[in-house]
Amino acid sequence: MNTFLHRHKAVLSTLLLLLLAVPTLSQDSASLRSQIRKNRKSIAAVKEKLKEANRREDEIAKKLRVTKRRKDEAEVSLAKTESQLDEAQEKLRKLKMRIRQTSIRLLRAQRALESRLREIYVEGEVSYLAVLLQSDDFTDFLNQADYIKLIVKSDSQLINSVKKNKSDLDVQRKSARETVIELTKLTTQKRETVGRLARLKAAQEDLFHRLKVHQKKLSNRIDALEEISAKKEAQLRAYIQRSSVPGYVPIPRSAGKYIYPVNGPITSYYGYRVHPIRGTTRLHTGLDFGVGYGVPILAADNGVVIHSGWYGGYGNTVIVDHGGGYTTLYAHASSLHVRSGETVRQGQMVSKVGSTGMSTGPHLHFEVRYHGNPINPLSCL
Repeated sequence: MNTFLHRHKAVLSTLLLLLLAVPTLSQDSASLRSQIRKNRKSIAAVKEKLKEANRREDEIAKKLRVTKRRKDEAEVSLAKTESQLDEAQEKLRKLKMRIRQTSIRLLRAQRALESRLREIYVEGEVSYLAVLLQSDDFTDFLNQADYIKLIVKSDSQLINSVKKNKSDLDVQRKSARETVIELTKLTTQKRETVGRLARLKAAQEDLFHRLKVHQKKLSNRIDALEEISAKKEAQLRAYIQRSSVPGYVPIPRSAGKYIYPVNGPITSYYGYRVHPIRGTTRLHTGLDFGVGYGVPILAADNGVVIHSGWYGGYGNTVIVDHGGGYTTLYAHASSLHVRSGETVRQGQMVSKVGSTGMSTGPHLHFEVRYHGNPINPLSCL
């Protein structure tokens, strides 16, 4: 009779435990499905942003190509104008030199003529008398007198020719100077155009670079969200798989309040801080306990182990699911003493303190997460 009652009590206890656990399993399953749906919406939203960023990148790339082409064309045009300006300036320089030389010739011719006329004026008839006395006969005298007149006439013609030449050169110089002025203005305008296009090109290149960085961030965000979704889906499958296995033991009810996982001082609190390795300011998502190698790490509450192994920068890590969306994480362990799927009780050793992963020395990094988001563990301890 006692054996029969004992067996019935055991069956009733198991049934009671299962009945009490079903809401937790149902709640956790629903919570995971809700998180997965939310995550997928986030992924879709980020993908839309990435699509828009890609569209903007194509748009800026096209504008940048046009600006580069316009700048190249403007630089070619500027080089051509600068070459024309150099030629015009050289032409003007040569014209000025020719005008200077012509002016000297004109001055010399004018002085020679003035000197000859002055001599004729001063000497007057005496000069003709000297010519007469030096002549063989009167015919020779007339010839020599005509010769003097021819010389004077030749000097006058030379002066007129030089004057005309100088006048023509003055006209050419004026035209060349106007050309130089116009080309100088045009060169200045084209240099301003090239400068403006260079600034526009630099601005577009900067925008293009920032879009690339933005795209990279969005891609990384998508990867991170997809990784989270994969983990959540794996957790959901694990829930479903565990619930279908004979002898399945659901997540036990919480013991009430969490206990401290180790007995030691808190060396770094939850909140923003300068990362000890990366050197950047970022959120410290848990508590660091300063304890030595090999110190036992205890489960903060009843739960089921959903991860036991290497976890990136966390090193050797145990994650315990306590139901209701709450999980705890124990990182940087030297050794692990539970396996995934195993049920643990509050105060049970899950691992031992170490310095694996991204760590500067032996300590326990302890986190509490609600629906995957870190919260201050002190609110639960």
